[in-house]
Amino acid sequence: MKEKTTRVTKKRSAKQASTGELPVLQCGCALPDAADAGRKALAVDPDAKDRNIKRLRRIEGQVRGLQKMVEDDRYCADIMTQISSVHEALRSVGRELMRNHLKHCATAAIRSGPEQSEPMYDELLNLIYKHSR
Repeated sequence: MKEKTTRVTKKRSAKQASTGELPVLQCGCALPDAADAGRKALAVDPDAKDRNIKRLRRIEGQVRGLQKMVEDDRYCADIMTQISSVHEALRSVGRELMRNHLKHCATAAIRSGPEQSEPMYDELLNLIYKHSR
């Protein structure tokens, strides 16, 4: 899926104001990569990336296990317990990604001045709200 990037201005467009849509930042994490035309992180801690890849592979296995439990007509409460485990594992990956975003992408945007910091504050609030549900 391609993500749209636009130049950040101090004011939101009429469409953004009416829909609550946030502007896409032109910080390092919003710059398109020539290979896949998607946004890339400004920096990624290699250890965190490895941890996230391992977690996601474990989650993938857990989800396959859930599918087998459903196919085998396992007890509903047992399946629900495993679903809770998958949710927590995904939240763990989300926390790690949020930490990286704050450490690199958000810090760079906030330090660069109001033109990029104001939209970044909005983006962070939106991420925190979505992540806390």
